[in-house]
Amino acid sequence: MKMRKVAATLFGGALITATVITGTAAPAHAVPSDCSIGSAPGGGGYTSYCASGTGYHLIAVAWKHPNPQMPESGVWYGEWAPVGGTSVVYIPFSRQIISVNIVTKD
Repeated sequence: MKMRKVAATLFGGALITATVITGTAAPAHAVPSDCSIGSAPGGGGYTSYCASGTGYHLIAVAWKHPNPQMPESGVWYGEWAPVGGTSVVYIPFSRQIISVNIVTKD
């Protein structure tokens, strides 16, 4: 009888330990995907939207000065947005757009 009680106690302890270990496993991460680029509301900018995955994304617009004698260039960024949210950047002044990209992180 005493052996049966010891076995039941050990089995119960192992079951609780297994539940705690599997219950605290970290969730899987997947970089945002199914992303698209669009026009900002009202025009004059760009948006990024990612429909699946986890993590964050933002819109990045690379530009240069339209006058070739002005070596000015740079990148405008939107705010980081979670999957399902929208990142927006408005173009503050006239520049030649080189590229529009989405930056992601998990």
